[in-house]
Amino acid sequence: MSRQLNLRVSDEFAERLERVARSTGRPMSAVLETVGTPALDAAEADVRFEDEAFVAWEAYQMTGERVEGHGIEALFTEAGEKARRAASASHRKK
Repeated sequence: MSRQLNLRVSDEFAERLERVARSTGRPMSAVLETVGTPALDAAEADVRFEDEAFVAWEAYQMTGERVEGHGIEALFTEAGEKARRAASASHRKK
């Protein structure tokens, strides 16, 4: 199912969108969805990261528990793996 959205954009943006749609032979909605999906995926990932960071900060403030130096590498490895899985899932959706 699809929905119609009414968006207010600058004239320059609208003209560029129309130009790309005409040159590719695709509807403006398809062009906008194609270029917008990766940006939305990235924005959602940023929000999730900020939420997780806030929860971790609150936990630290309440408990004082922290990760020692040797545990940092494991956290970064885990975060990298999560990012790769999210990127892979995003590419599969297309």
